[in-house]
Amino acid sequence: MLWRGSMVVTYNQGKAMNEEGITIHNMRRQYSHTYTARYDEGDCYGHLTPSAFLRYTQDIAALDAEDIQLPGDGYWIIKRTVISFAAPVQMHTRLEMQTYGMSFSRITAQRGYEARIASNGQDEPVITARSLWVYVDKRGRPTRLPAGTAEIWLPDGPLAAQPEPAFPVFPDNEPESAAVTVRFSDVDLMRHMNNAAYVEALDNAAWESYARVGLTPDNAVLNALQYDIEYLDSALLGEKLTIKTWLEKTPAPSEAFIRYQQILRGDVVLARAWSRWFWQEVDAHQD
Repeated sequence: MLWRGSMVVTYNQGKAMNEEGITIHNMRRQYSHTYTARYDEGDCYGHLTPSAFLRYTQDIAALDAEDIQLPGDGYWIIKRTVISFAAPVQMHTRLEMQTYGMSFSRITAQRGYEARIASNGQDEPVITARSLWVYVDKRGRPTRLPAGTAEIWLPDGPLAAQPEPAFPVFPDNEPESAAVTVRFSDVDLMRHMNNAAYVEALDNAAWESYARVGLTPDNAVLNALQYDIEYLDSALLGEKLTIKTWLEKTPAPSEAFIRYQQILRGDVVLARAWSRWFWQEVDAHQD
C-alpha cells in the first residue's frame, strides 16, 4: 500500500470470469481518493447529481494515470459509461472512491469505480460505475496503448472485458425536443464538449419534458437508479444541438420509469443514453 496525501494506492485481489465461466482471482492496482459532495454539485433536492459524480470518475482516473506517469503522448476519451446508484448521496457527504483497471485491448481500457460513504462501516458501495476509455493520438484517432499499460493495473495478466448489454431499442413515438448550444464551460482539454456536460444537458432537457406532463420539483423527487450513456461523436464550442427525449411511460408516484435520449447535431447522433429513475413523493422525502 502506498500513501500519498489524501489518496491511497493498493494492489488487491480482483475477481473475474474466464471463458469457461469460472471465477478467477488476480491482483489489480486500485487507486483511492476521497471527495466531498459540494453544495454546487447537488440538485434542488440536495442530492449529488449524476453529472457531478461523472466528474469524480474523470478526476480520479486522471489522478491515477498521473500517479503512474504513463509514457506516451496520447489522450484518453470515454466511449461509454454505465452508472448504478444504490441510494442518493446528500450534499457534504464524504465519499471514499476507488478506481481500478478491469480489462485492456490494444486501444481501449475498461475502468471500474466504486464510491462508499466514508466512516459508515458499510462494505457495499453507494454508487458503482464502469467506463470504456479509448486511447487516441493528438489528431483524435485511436492508437495503441503504450507498452506495458495493462500490466500496471493487472500485473497477473490481462482479463477479458466485461461485456456491455446491447443498447435498448428506443420508442418509435414522437420525442420531445430541446435546443442547446455548447458553451465555453462545457468544453474540456480536448476542445470538445465534456462527457459530464453531455449528461448535464440531458438532465436539463428531461425536465422540460417532465414539465409537459405535470411533473415538477414541487411534486416529485426523482432519484437516479441507473445511467447508461454512449458517446458517438464530439460536439464543439458554439455548435447548436438538439436533445430528443422519450419517456417509457408517463411517470407516476412511487414508481420507476425509463428515459431514453439522444443528442444530435443536425441528423448526426452524437450521444445516446437511457436512464432509470424513481419518483419519490415529496412528503416521503421530507420525512
